[in-house]
Amino acid sequence: MKQLLLGVAQEIITPKIGGNLYGYAPDVYSESVHDDLTLTVFAFTCGDLKAMMISACVGSIGTDVSDSLRQELGKMFEMDANNIIISATHTHSGPNLNTDNNSGWGQFDQQYFDSIFHPALLKTAKNAFSHSEPVRLAIATGESKVGINRRELLIENNLSCLGQNPQGCFNPKMILLSFQNLSGKVTGNMIVYGCHGTCAGRNHEITRDWSGIMVDALTEHTGGITAFFNGPEGDVGPRLSNGKTTGDITYVEELGAIAANDVLRIYQTISEFKDATVSTSYRALKLPLLPRIPYETAVELYEKSDKNSYNITKFISEYYRKVKESYEQGYEEQPYMELPQSIIRIGSVAFVAFPYELFSEIGMRIDRAVPDLQVLSLAISNGKGGYFPTQDQLCRGGYEINYFKHKQIQCHPDDADYQLIKETLANLETLARE
Repeated sequence: MKQLLLGVAQEIITPKIGGNLYGYAPDVYSESVHDDLTLTVFAFTCGDLKAMMISACVGSIGTDVSDSLRQELGKMFEMDANNIIISATHTHSGPNLNTDNNSGWGQFDQQYFDSIFHPALLKTAKNAFSHSEPVRLAIATGESKVGINRRELLIENNLSCLGQNPQGCFNPKMILLSFQNLSGKVTGNMIVYGCHGTCAGRNHEITRDWSGIMVDALTEHTGGITAFFNGPEGDVGPRLSNGKTTGDITYVEELGAIAANDVLRIYQTISEFKDATVSTSYRALKLPLLPRIPYETAVELYEKSDKNSYNITKFISEYYRKVKESYEQGYEEQPYMELPQSIIRIGSVAFVAFPYELFSEIGMRIDRAVPDLQVLSLAISNGKGGYFPTQDQLCRGGYEINYFKHKQIQCHPDDADYQLIKETLANLETLARE
């Protein structure tokens, strides 16, 4: 078996006070720092193969930005850019690096990217590779009730605006990967769990949200650099004691303490660190598309839409405008879109990058279909493509469904979740196990 080498490095990427926060509206600006944002790089080498996993405590990173960064890192370290996964933790109390369609959520923070984020990424990646050393891996799994389905169905059979739905689907599984060098020292930890970073809501404090307190607790306990990777969280919000999925900064501390206890309990179940290998796979998934809505319909609905709004209302208005202009500019409809997908296997765990905010059931269905690996679907990774719901939720509508149905000129069919799962499983079949 080839020896696995790992280098882990971390940098603070906290923006200056006064910048726009990801939030729910375009006019939310920071006034203080509750806890520093971080960027963490795990640099793997296994024989001739190099792979990199990056966790960034920001709201999201646009697909074009992520692609450019991965190409830059690939050239810098003479490695395949497809072997790099850049994940946003999706804190709503951090800066916005999404360029894919920001209608109503604020604009890409270019100054922050140029002066803080980009330099920190390059520095951290260099430090990680330069400190690579032989490691062994331990994997521990447990349950956490930090998250809850947030598509609250009211007695009137309509959805509330992002509440708590105890009857709804959500994955309680929390997974920990811990790496130990040959001297027995823990060098790094990766925590994977699917839940929005919205404890604080429209607060004005910069924070990693609930996951930050959890990460700090495990770092202090083990001495190893720790990072959080968000799993399918499209329909999962934090289980706050106020009965909602948003609150203020006190809920960050309250839920963060619960998450910290959960991950420390899970860490205590580790009995042995073992040798592991790494392999990667890359494939362009083909996802079918529907024809556009008629031109006359797009024109009519755009004229009726609220063009001065923000968030999802503005997003839908912009959708009608883009469809209208696509007819006027000679756009040719396509039968499907191609979605680049990177997979990195570490030991018996396969990390699958999705740019989407997947509904939790999608990740569970993929994992269940692959008996010889624990498949961890990562949300908001290698880009930002909006919500990706399950077919059964389309009839109920709501915030996430509105986004899904209006995020591109040609929409996906109702069974898009099945198509995404089927294509992902085909990619996983090509992944070398050892």
